[in-house]
Amino acid sequence: MKHLFIINPKAGKINGRVTGIERDIQSFFTGNSQANYNIHVTRWKRDASGYTLRYVTNTREIVRVYALGGNGTFFEIINGAVGLPNVQVAWYPLGRNNSLLHSFGSEHLSAFQSFMNLSLSPVSTIDTIKTENNYMVGNALIGGEAVAFKWGEYLADHFALPRNHCYLGMGFLNALLHRQGRHYYFETEDMQFHGDYRSILVTNVSTYGAGLRPAARDALINDGYMDLYTIKRIPRSFLLKALRDYTQGNYHKWPDYIRHYRCKKLRIVSNSVMTIAIDGEFLYKNSLDFEVFPASVDFVCPPGIHIPGTDKAGGRLTIQEGRG
Repeated sequence: MKHLFIINPKAGKINGRVTGIERDIQSFFTGNSQANYNIHVTRWKRDASGYTLRYVTNTREIVRVYALGGNGTFFEIINGAVGLPNVQVAWYPLGRNNSLLHSFGSEHLSAFQSFMNLSLSPVSTIDTIKTENNYMVGNALIGGEAVAFKWGEYLADHFALPRNHCYLGMGFLNALLHRQGRHYYFETEDMQFHGDYRSILVTNVSTYGAGLRPAARDALINDGYMDLYTIKRIPRSFLLKALRDYTQGNYHKWPDYIRHYRCKKLRIVSNSVMTIAIDGEFLYKNSLDFEVFPASVDFVCPPGIHIPGTDKAGGRLTIQEGRG
């Protein structure tokens, strides 16, 4: 097996420590003459995608690729790895947001912050969602939620404010300033509907940002479905309470304004350009298609970590065995 470590020097928690991280990796393999590893420091946007693809396709060995960064770094590596039979993906969280790992429970983050754990742990299959030419493992925010995320990130980065408070505050402010929302058309494999909505969430995991959990009751990363949430204009009198409930997975308290759907394919169309954030990467389009690709990535996961959610009997669900 080969080990490829991809470091994003711009990840929020690296803070100029690239050389120190490289030394840590080298120290970890010291004394192991059989170790076959390489380190790549990304140089530009999407560098990790191309480098991963070239590296893995040039060998017949299994390659375990480590993302040392946040959502953006993992997103890039996934887009270089999907469809390749000899690649396993690991995540050492060094970003501002590590949504997939937070969905396992923030208390488990430390299990992923260990080269020993990541090098020895087994793999489990997880789903991806294809949209355009990209594959996401987290979520797509559309409309008001994408705008709130963009400005919330700006405030958190420039003023050292708590990220969740920034997202919630910007969502509240955006909802006050832009009341009407936009008209959207939705088509899934078995239904069509349309209406005026302020915000839309398409997700594969229960969390986004630094621990907001709108899909805590529903989303599982290995169930072969994506989860869609549509949010209508909410009256000012209880806007803040509704947003707080929504970000903690209690959307069911507001059935007149927030609805949940599950599907395998989805098309969203708007008469005006949509603001879209896909795993933190922004797009601006009038339409977007989504399709779930079940069990499409082998993900390195320390034993004993569970996927959030419940099955029909109310029990915990664990991630499945790898693709083999």
